[in-house]
Amino acid sequence: MPGKLVSRMSKRECFTLSEKDTVKSASQKFHERKIGCMPVIDGAKKVIGILSERDLSRFIYAEKFNLTLPVSELMSKSLVTCDLNTSVTELMDEMTEKKIRHILIMEDQKLLGIVSIGDVVKHLINKIEEENKNLKDYINSY
Repeated sequence: MPGKLVSRMSKRECFTLSEKDTVKSASQKFHERKIGCMPVIDGAKKVIGILSERDLSRFIYAEKFNLTLPVSELMSKSLVTCDLNTSVTELMDEMTEKKIRHILIMEDQKLLGIVSIGDVVKHLINKIEEENKNLKDYINSY
């Protein structure tokens, strides 16, 4: 069923950063919420970018470390999005092709949530476990 995972993830709380958040406040929010990525929104609540731990790591590696720098200066502005009808296969293909770990769920330019590679893998593992159980039940019924 297309979109089953995406639909479920769109109902989960999606934390965001403001374009005015600093590197320090962003890293604090990542730590407190135990997440590795957040969309960045402007004053009109429009998604203008996405910031990940990987972005912070590159920033630190480039020795541009400045805790007061706004996240809008190091966020990724190229957004990769999906909608509620996107399948798990499409998500995997997009993440693999673009070498990314998060995809924003958007509808009519409105942020609904975010899907991570971990969400995709967990979904696939659950699906395989369910199929395994059904096969064992079928075999044991004879």
